[in-house]
Amino acid sequence: MELPFNIIDILQHIEAEPGILVAFAAFHPFALLLLLIPLGIFKKLGIYKPAQELGLFGFSVVVIMMVGWLMGFVSQILLMFMGVSGLKMLLIYFSMYLCITAFVAVNVRGLKKKFDVDQLKKKVV
Repeated sequence: MELPFNIIDILQHIEAEPGILVAFAAFHPFALLLLLIPLGIFKKLGIYKPAQELGLFGFSVVVIMMVGWLMGFVSQILLMFMGVSGLKMLLIYFSMYLCITAFVAVNVRGLKKKFDVDQLKKKVV
């Protein structure tokens, strides 16, 4: 039994061209926005009714993606210009996302509470 793709070739390609990892770090949230197109169509058809407020899981996903996008792009471009190898960059990128995910999972209630307080201050002013 084997995988339908060759992971070794992908890793060798990342090692040879670390700029691909920088491009991925820069544009991966925008690729995920393409997933919203079917949801918009379903919403127009009346099949999908979105909730008015994000729950804890949705808030966690948004925070992880935004923090990961900002920190990931900056860190990957700096690592590329410092001459770090592509595989090390990939491992740093994965570990960064793992740490962000763990932090948000542990502190999601406090982050949501702080965000809601900040939103209420914006509405008052």
